[in-house]
Amino acid sequence: MDDRRELERLRALLFERELRTLDRLRDQLDALDSFSDRQRRAECVSDIIAEALAIRGRRDEKLNSALEPVVDDIVKNALRTKLPEFTEALFPLMGPSIRKSIAEAFRGMLQSFSKSMEIAFSLRGLRWRLEALRTGKPFSEVVLLHTLVYRVEQVFFIHSATGISLAHVTGEGVASQDADMVSAMLTAIQDFVQDCLASGKEGELESLQHGDHTIMVEKQASAYLACIVRGTPPTRFREQLRACLEDLSVIYFSELAAFKGDIAPFEASRPYLEALLEARYQDDKAISPRGKIILGLLGALLLCLLGYYGAGAYKYHVLKREAREALALLSREPGLLISYNAPTGNGTWEVLIFRDQFAAAPEDVLKDNGLDPASFEFEAVPYVSYQPEMVSRRLKADLKPPSTVELTLGADGILVLSGTAPVNWILEARRRADLMPGILGVDATGIYDPRMRELAEMAREVESTVVEFPSGQDVPAQQYQASLNQAVNKLVEMEQLAAGMDLSVTLTIYGHADATGTEKRNYEVSQARAKTIAAMLYAKGSSLPVLTYGLGSGYAGKTSGADQASRRIEMRVQVFRNGEMLRE
Repeated sequence: MDDRRELERLRALLFERELRTLDRLRDQLDALDSFSDRQRRAECVSDIIAEALAIRGRRDEKLNSALEPVVDDIVKNALRTKLPEFTEALFPLMGPSIRKSIAEAFRGMLQSFSKSMEIAFSLRGLRWRLEALRTGKPFSEVVLLHTLVYRVEQVFFIHSATGISLAHVTGEGVASQDADMVSAMLTAIQDFVQDCLASGKEGELESLQHGDHTIMVEKQASAYLACIVRGTPPTRFREQLRACLEDLSVIYFSELAAFKGDIAPFEASRPYLEALLEARYQDDKAISPRGKIILGLLGALLLCLLGYYGAGAYKYHVLKREAREALALLSREPGLLISYNAPTGNGTWEVLIFRDQFAAAPEDVLKDNGLDPASFEFEAVPYVSYQPEMVSRRLKADLKPPSTVELTLGADGILVLSGTAPVNWILEARRRADLMPGILGVDATGIYDPRMRELAEMAREVESTVVEFPSGQDVPAQQYQASLNQAVNKLVEMEQLAAGMDLSVTLTIYGHADATGTEKRNYEVSQARAKTIAAMLYAKGSSLPVLTYGLGSGYAGKTSGADQASRRIEMRVQVFRNGEMLRE
């Protein structure tokens, strides 16, 4: 008995704690057996139900499958029977979230708009726009290149063994790529690295550079993350990538291990991936008030310069347009030939022009067509134009034809004179026209002087007068006195008419005798007969130069006998101009 008590005491010392635990469990079991009410049992179960559900939920999907119909029914009944209460319960949660989401969207939009306006109307914005025009890139891309430090554009969650994309997120405003295609290419690249570039141990691809984009890869045995980054990310981003992959590997340990191609369980990983979609831009340095004043003054100066040069450019554009119109107009004007034209730099246009003496002045041509000649500086060089219009002007200016004369210049260069004009003008016009540039000949058959014709007719009447003398006498027979007086009067009238025409008339009288008598006597009688007629002319007050010749009987037309017709005189009238005989 003593040994048993000692043994009991030793057991109590060794297993005191376990004995108390067994007693407590016995009491609980006895309580369950003794209390039949369900409330007591429910209280006992409630102490461990949360832990039990968590453990069961991680073990398999049976708990979710069992609870899903129950939860669906509860929600449907709540929406059907207690919609107001359900709405009131959700509104405090959903309302602020929606408002916050909308506010964030508007805030981001306003910030983006403000940033765009700030860049668009700044000096660097103008510089970037010029760069965009020069390179052909969109303006937004140029702004991004200059302001972006780095931006994570896409993140891929990929199963290592199969290379299947489990989840994929894309940044706002970034063109999304085919996730399966990207994962397949990354897998192929990694296999290439492992097969060809690894030495001694398995090679791992950590980054891949292409232009200004970098593909960063963080890999573990079951899965890896791949990020497409634009720019140069900081060193800490690699740590963030590694931490995110570790979290996903723990959360989806069982799913990754039992992965058979179903990516639906990994949809919940998107928030983890979206947390990696970060971007950083260059911060604008704060500008002091003094700097703002200086920038404002520089901006005002720039605007003044732009206005000044803009006005100058506009003025130059207007001047150039007017110059084109003026030059085209002057080039069509006869007698003007443009040789050189260029802007002078002082707001005018310099024009070197060849101008015929009889061409219109360039200034007058511009005025007549509504253009301002003050915008042009003309330097005219004389020259002789052979254009028909200029030749005609030169003829009219040089010859000064009467209104009764018509000048016609043919295509062959022959000048045709027609109409009536003084003979002096006709003769001078023929002489001067032959020497004029552009005239190859003169046709004056169509022009005459009416007084010259009258003078010629009077001369013919005088020359046709018949005056005969009695035998051996120098006084005309009585029957010829009247016609002789008429001829003398005609000569006086011719003298007066020729003087008015600036011409001179001379008279030559030939005396004849018949064959009777000696030759000496016949010569003396014929000479006396010619002088008798000259004396009658002078007796009329004429100062006409008269030449008298006694021809005797040698030119009487008879060889012998006392022929009455042989005792006569002949008169010849000549008309001269400046010593030049116009009529024999």
